[in-house]
Amino acid sequence: MDINIDDILADLDRDTTAVEYSDPSQQLPSDGTTVMMNSSIDPNRYKHTQIEISPEKDFKQLMRLWRNERCSPELLPYPSLLMSRMLRRVQEQMDHIENVSMGFLEEYESLEPAPTPNNKLQLLCMEAELERVKFVIRSYLRCRLNKVDKYMLYLRQLNDNEDDPGITPLNELLSSHELHYHEKHSAILLKLLNNSIVKHMPPELQAINDTEGSVSMVDEPNWNKFVFIYVKGIPNDPLLEEGESGKPCYTVSISDLNEDVELSIGGIYVMPYSVIRDLLMQEKIELI
Repeated sequence: MDINIDDILADLDRDTTAVEYSDPSQQLPSDGTTVMMNSSIDPNRYKHTQIEISPEKDFKQLMRLWRNERCSPELLPYPSLLMSRMLRRVQEQMDHIENVSMGFLEEYESLEPAPTPNNKLQLLCMEAELERVKFVIRSYLRCRLNKVDKYMLYLRQLNDNEDDPGITPLNELLSSHELHYHEKHSAILLKLLNNSIVKHMPPELQAINDTEGSVSMVDEPNWNKFVFIYVKGIPNDPLLEEGESGKPCYTVSISDLNEDVELSIGGIYVMPYSVIRDLLMQEKIELI
């Protein structure tokens, strides 16, 4: 199989527009700071908003999405615009470091051609920071690909039931490269299973996506997994209520206990993932 993480990192490094689901009458001047864009978590839940983007804010958002992806039992929607900006900046920084080391930039014309201790220290700091960003990006993508492999049949079922309004379409859940990886990987694995095992079994036992009986053959995310959450809230959120402690909070229901729980802003809790999933998709909480 010739699809791996390096191919995805290389192919994704392309410049794209920072306007998502835009309307010609709503497009803003391209000043490099203000864009019309949607939420990186769930593009169908929010209306268009004007926000300022910067490398620092994008990196903080990437760190938050990285933590959410690693702690979440399910595969979260892919942040296309954010990853496009981050990968473009990584390439620009790599080119910048190379130009500095070769003495091509005007601001470094006064430096001696041979590396000086100060020049070396600057380059080492820049390279260390760049490697830190690349590590987070690679770890984030590897975590996602691991879930794509683990929930292969489950994702195929989502693709078959994409007309269901309660299911996120697979082309919104995965990037185009992840979708291509999933299709190729599932085709190869199903062919291997069929040639080695399934075709030698009775016809009534050849279904590999059988969910009947005591054991389901389709691995699904563990919706009842307990996760640590940090409640950050959204300013002026109409769903915020005043709790018993006097602090604004969200109220969630735990059906197993038939109990309502208040999640105060700034608090840290341990909750079943199914209980707080909607709040996570709305970016009102973070997984930690």
